[in-house]
Amino acid sequence: MAFPVVAPDGIRSHHYSLPMYSAEVRKRVLMLHLRPFHSFTMLLALLVIPTIASAQTADDALRFVDRTPGATAYSLGIGGAGLAGVADASAFVVNPAGLGLLTGSRASGSFSALQSTSEGTYFSPGYSSSLEDQLTDSGLGSLSYLFKVPTTQGSMVIGAAINSVQSYSRSASYDGDNGFNSITDYFMPFSDEFSLVEDSDGVFPAFTRNLSFIAFETYAIDLDQDLLDSNDPVPFVPAVSFGTVAQTGFLEDNGRMMELNFGGGVEVAKDVLVGFSLNIPVGSFERLRVLEEDDYLNDNDGRGGTTDFNYLYFSESFSSDLVGVNARFGVSLQANSNMRIGATLETPTYFAIEESYSTILETEFDNGDIFSYGDGTGQDIGSGNFDYTLKTPWKVGMGLQFTAGKANVLADLEWMDWSQLELDSNTHSFESENLGIRNALQAAVNMRVAATYDLENIQLRAGTGYNPDPRRTERFTDEGFPSVTRDRSFASLGIGYRFNERMTFDLGWMVESMEDRMDLYSDVTDAPYVLEEVMRHRVQFGVSFGL
Repeated sequence: MAFPVVAPDGIRSHHYSLPMYSAEVRKRVLMLHLRPFHSFTMLLALLVIPTIASAQTADDALRFVDRTPGATAYSLGIGGAGLAGVADASAFVVNPAGLGLLTGSRASGSFSALQSTSEGTYFSPGYSSSLEDQLTDSGLGSLSYLFKVPTTQGSMVIGAAINSVQSYSRSASYDGDNGFNSITDYFMPFSDEFSLVEDSDGVFPAFTRNLSFIAFETYAIDLDQDLLDSNDPVPFVPAVSFGTVAQTGFLEDNGRMMELNFGGGVEVAKDVLVGFSLNIPVGSFERLRVLEEDDYLNDNDGRGGTTDFNYLYFSESFSSDLVGVNARFGVSLQANSNMRIGATLETPTYFAIEESYSTILETEFDNGDIFSYGDGTGQDIGSGNFDYTLKTPWKVGMGLQFTAGKANVLADLEWMDWSQLELDSNTHSFESENLGIRNALQAAVNMRVAATYDLENIQLRAGTGYNPDPRRTERFTDEGFPSVTRDRSFASLGIGYRFNERMTFDLGWMVESMEDRMDLYSDVTDAPYVLEEVMRHRVQFGVSFGL
């Protein structure tokens, strides 16, 4: 694939053409009298193209369905471990067979608070700068009621719960100078993304790419008469064609995933428990990306082949509402007086997703002209709604618990083949997207280890975990091009205090750390990016009452 290059005199040229810009000033009035007249024609050209939101990618599918360990305050303190079986409402999420370990009926609830910190480093050729961002989120952690069914022998417990299984809250900001390219280069169309139409009023483009249409409407790109006369395959020029621009912006995610659980655990033979839960994950996700460019050095002043560009604001946002269903099956076996073994099987989750998205672009020029698209009546290209479904892979887990006196050690392994994520829709074929998921993702094994120690009325807890990045290792030919694995590491501490035979207080804390990379735009040589160091602290405190 070819990319934009920098011409010998420092002025950019497009990835399809290398002619030098003429010394004549590029005037935005070239198409000014044509755009209002032909907007309806260009709009029709876009409306016949299926408009798909930008959220249906492997990254977004992972973000929606991957869970954070630790559903309850107790579970958070042990890093979400418990596949061997735990007598807590978190058993709905890890291994429902553990519900059968309860010695009596119980009601419990917890409150959760999260602080996400991101240190982002902006990189463009020869330049880097760092900013730190924080975002907080709080709400219901868990709420459950577990009923121990009277039995003549063995154990049977049924119940229901709502557990917080993921918080999407996260924010990253950046600020830096870029003297090599601009997002207006990214707005330039490829040769198969537009056609030129000529009538008595002149020549105008009909786009099949939303962003190029929006950029043309706001003069972020423009037709160039010299390139038209020379039959250039892509006769457009970007608004920023020379010098350095300041690029600032941010990415912010918000939302949560809660899971409704119904099920139970029963002792089917001496020391053998089996369990089942029907689970309904319900969540919402919101993302806002903003990028601003400022020609603060006035390198583009309308002379020497430049436009008189001054400032640009570009934002993309989308929100998703998700509801799904799955089932979990578990078994927990007391192998001997010191060892318990457990195994779980989780069916694919079938999500129905309703998504809305919007795009806003505004440009400002030195002479005071301001053009905007996306926030006015009828400006709905790049905005809309879309419904689709997402199916997750099967999940298999195994756990071990070893007891020695007052100490317990827990270890878990979870396996999922993430390449089996699958998107579907009644109105759009996801064949290429699903092929991309199969090529981009692979199977991964999540690991958790935890320990508890019992004192008279206190239990001390600690845990650690590791979720490897299921994306296949990226390989780039450009020397020094950094990539990140996005592995997630967890560490936790917790404490439980028993007030009496019926009431217990639990407090858990977990820190999650990972790296990430945000590309500000693509298909542009030396495009800027942000490397992130993300750290998320989560605290949950709860109370349980024996009934």
